[in-house]
Amino acid sequence: MLAHLLAACVGVVIAVAGAMKLVNRTQWNDDARAQDLWPVVIVTLPFAELVIGALLIALSPSALVLGIATLLLLIFTAFLVAQIATKSQVPCACFGSRSRRPPSFRDVLRNMGLMAVLFIAAALS
Repeated sequence: MLAHLLAACVGVVIAVAGAMKLVNRTQWNDDARAQDLWPVVIVTLPFAELVIGALLIALSPSALVLGIATLLLLIFTAFLVAQIATKSQVPCACFGSRSRRPPSFRDVLRNMGLMAVLFIAAALS
């Protein structure tokens, strides 16, 4: 029960991130292009976030779904660290048009916290 609650909380965050990218698709596209993301990533990422978030919310935690969500957050975190290292001023766009500031270690810490919650959920399931 607790494992499902923890996974669902992370699922909500991931799903909201995907939804916010779709709410202002033009801004997301502009920011993502400015970050040199591949076009296939720009198009598919919001939908992937919605699906992964929904799976974390709706299903009992499974190693596969928890692993995919953790991998997604790990990739995001590595990207954020690279953006911070290059002192990028392009908005993070982690949550679509609501994220208008450059990437910061606050974003990295958020993702690390979300991954920790997923690890706890995996240990409890």
